[in-house]
Amino acid sequence: MLNQFKNNNTLKYIVALIIILANNLFSQEINDEYNLELNKISNQVWSQYNNNGQDLSQVQFNYNVSYDSEKTDFKLNFFTLQNKIFIGESFYKVELFNNIYLKTGKYYRDFSIYLNDDLSSGSLLISRNAEPMPKIGLLSSYEINQNLGFSFGISHALFVRNAIYTAAPMLHEKFIYLNYSKNQNEYGVGFVHNAVWGGATEDYGYFPNTFKDFLKIFISADGPLLEGEPHANALGNHLGIWDFHYKKTVDSREIKIYYQHFFEDTSGLRFANKSDGLWGLELYNYINNTKILFEYLNTTNQNRNPPYVQDYYYHHYQYPAGWSYKGYTIGNPFINSGNYSNTNPSQVLHFGIQNYKNDKYKLKLLLARRINIADSIKYKLLVGKTIKSLEWNFFIYGGEGGKRNTGIKINYML
Repeated sequence: MLNQFKNNNTLKYIVALIIILANNLFSQEINDEYNLELNKISNQVWSQYNNNGQDLSQVQFNYNVSYDSEKTDFKLNFFTLQNKIFIGESFYKVELFNNIYLKTGKYYRDFSIYLNDDLSSGSLLISRNAEPMPKIGLLSSYEINQNLGFSFGISHALFVRNAIYTAAPMLHEKFIYLNYSKNQNEYGVGFVHNAVWGGATEDYGYFPNTFKDFLKIFISADGPLLEGEPHANALGNHLGIWDFHYKKTVDSREIKIYYQHFFEDTSGLRFANKSDGLWGLELYNYINNTKILFEYLNTTNQNRNPPYVQDYYYHHYQYPAGWSYKGYTIGNPFINSGNYSNTNPSQVLHFGIQNYKNDKYKLKLLLARRINIADSIKYKLLVGKTIKSLEWNFFIYGGEGGKRNTGIKINYML
């Protein structure tokens, strides 16, 4: 049986076991959780979307450990699939000085923190559809007064070499948010900018990757004029969102409204692509611990009045893999990445409901359907019960081509 494992995977198992034992023996403040998931293999939407870049296999083991303090956060997540170990969201965050934090590891995002990743169809920029990318960043916030404040950050991440990229591209990310809270009302507006740059392909060779080029990426400056083009284009592949949200809390109820407006160039920055983006409404009742979410995703204005507005959002001709990491879309999974033939506009309605009753019973339902083309309703239903430290979950998902899949997930929490 040991012959099924390559030496490097065997080493990963040994390291993972040492980490688990060390945490249990030497730390009483670390939170541990073990998950065992048993599935029937199927190519269903919900078996592939927002599953951290992994297709569900028949047997999956997952381990989470986390530690939070005032100045330090630590998280480790790994799971086994098909005799291999994968590292999930794992990072170390530490305060350097005066509310400035360094964060390094594999992690998703520090913006759009209002978004409910358990129920949402997925952030337009960084969702939980793909694996987290290796990343290092700086984060901070500043309070102007008790009601008004800023939060901001910058990070650098790395893609991988593959059949498309002979050298791995890099990802630049920065964001800034203005937040205002008063009388149980919270308003937020943010600007998030991402850019794929550097790396190399067979067709174009090495892309500019010096520090001077990074400064151009930072301000979205033009690169060199290429042969056959009427004018110089911005260096790299730029993506971003205007991010708006409003939250109001009344007694034991909360309402949240949000809109992520997508832009790829200055036309989208000026809202020339109309209402494209992710619209959401979430209701939360604290008494019965129920959350209900409605979302509308629209990308039908991505190619209005070309070439003035000709975006294709997750695709870029110099970076053929598009807005993806290890074969999975980095942002919302209902928007295709890759070549132009797969960048058809989308209109999607998405619904989610989640109920945790007395911390013993769990119900979660997800529904989604494209409304601009003929489509069936995709669904995922999860029912769970907690007995002491064990949580049992049974789920059914399907709705695509009449297929249905079932599974069982067992969580053990210390």
